[in-house]
Amino acid sequence: MDPAQNAQLEALITSPREDLHIEVKSWLDLTDKAHQATLSRAAIALANHGGGFIVIGLADEKGVFTPAPGRPETLDGFAPDVISRIIATYTEPALHVLVHHVSSPAGVHPIIQVPGGHRTPIQAKRGSTDGKTLSVGKVYIRRPPIESAEPATAAEWRELIDRCVRAGRDDMLDAIRGIMSGSAVAAEPVEPSASAKLAAWAQDGMQRWEAILPHTPTGALIRPPGYYQVAYRLTPEPEPLATPQLLAAISRATTRYTGWPPWWVPTRDGIRPYVKDGAVECNLAEGEPITAHSDFWRVSPQGEALLIRGYSEDDIPHRYKPGTVFDLTVPVWRVGDCLMQAAAFAAVLGVPDSEVNFTVQWRGLAGRELVHVQGTRFIHKGRICRQDAFDHTMSAIASSIPEQLPELVHGFMAPLYGLFDFLELPKALVDEELKKMLSGRS
Repeated sequence: MDPAQNAQLEALITSPREDLHIEVKSWLDLTDKAHQATLSRAAIALANHGGGFIVIGLADEKGVFTPAPGRPETLDGFAPDVISRIIATYTEPALHVLVHHVSSPAGVHPIIQVPGGHRTPIQAKRGSTDGKTLSVGKVYIRRPPIESAEPATAAEWRELIDRCVRAGRDDMLDAIRGIMSGSAVAAEPVEPSASAKLAAWAQDGMQRWEAILPHTPTGALIRPPGYYQVAYRLTPEPEPLATPQLLAAISRATTRYTGWPPWWVPTRDGIRPYVKDGAVECNLAEGEPITAHSDFWRVSPQGEALLIRGYSEDDIPHRYKPGTVFDLTVPVWRVGDCLMQAAAFAAVLGVPDSEVNFTVQWRGLAGRELVHVQGTRFIHKGRICRQDAFDHTMSAIASSIPEQLPELVHGFMAPLYGLFDFLELPKALVDEELKKMLSGRS
C-alpha cells in the first residue's frame, strides 16, 4: 500500500465521518446471517454509488464517533477472505472488495474498500432472515440523509442509470429497466472479465480449503500463522480435458527447480489427488494445519490452478518463533517456480501463447521481521511489516515467462518487500536467486 493510501485509510479512523462514500459500522458478528446481510447491503449501496469505504468498530454518539464496545479478542472473523466471501455470496454480480486492517492510536480496525464503476447495477443475490434488511433482486444506493436504501424516485434511478452508462455498458439499460419494472432481467448476461474470473476461482479455492481445515474444540478454524495463496488462469480457456487426462497434464507440468515443487502430484494413499466439483484437488495436510510442506491445491479443466502453502519460516521453531519472521529470498523462488509451472502447464495443454492471469495473496504478515534464514545475505534488523494481508496480480504471455522471468518476478515482488519499512528489492538479488533456482542450486 502506498503511503498516500495508507494515510487516507488511517484518517477514516482518526477523523471518522459518514458521507455518501463512507459508512461506519459497530463491531459485527459475521457468523450471524443478520449481520452478514447488514454488511452486504452497505457494500451494495456503496458499489452502486461509485465506490467507498465501510469502517468497522466505531459507534456514532450524536454525530461523534468513538470506539464501539464489543471489540473481539482477535480480528480473525474479519479476515479479508472471510469478508470477501460473505459479500460475494450476497451480491449479483459477485462484488469483490478489498479489506484492510488499519492501525491507529484508536486500535486496529477493519476497513472494507468497495469498488465502483460497475457496468450493471449490483443487486442482492440473497435475502436477510428478517426479509427487510436485504431482499433478493433488490438494488440499493446511497442517498441523503446518509443511508443505504432502494432507489425511490425517477431522479435516483436516472443517476444510477447514468453511472452504469458512463462505465461503458449502454446495453445494460434494458436490464436496469427490467429491475425498475419488477420484471425479470432479459438482457444477455455480461461475460465476466478475466480478472473477475480469476478472483472467483481464488475465492472458490479458499472456500474449499476452509471446508477441510481442522477445528478447535470450540469450532474455530485452525489456520497457520501465515500462508500464501497462488492462483492463475489461462486466457483464452484451453479445450477442457477429462479429469484423468487433466491429472496427467498436471503431473507433466510439474517443475523440479526446488525441493518442494508446486502442484506436485503424490501417489500415496491419503494424500493423492481426487476429483471435487469437477476439478482435480489435492490436500497434503492429512487433517493437520497447513505448513510449508502440506500444500492444498486445485486445478480445473478450464486452465485454472490454485495453491495454498504455509510459510517455510514458520516450520523452524528451534530458530524462529512461528509468525515472527519473513524470509528475504524464499518468496522470490516460490513465485518464480509458480510462474514457470504456469508456462509449462500452458504448453502441456497446447496453448503456449495464452495469457496467464496470475495473483498471489499473502496472509499473516503483520509483525513479521524481514530476515535471511540461510544467513548469507546481509539485511538490516528491524524491518517490520505492519499490515497483515497483501494481494498482487499480474498478466504475462505463457511462452514469454521463461525468458522474462527475472523482470516479471522483480516487478511483481517489489511492492511486497516495500511493506517492510520501504525496502527496495534489488534487481540483482532477484536475478541471482532465480539463476540459482533454475540451476537447482540452494
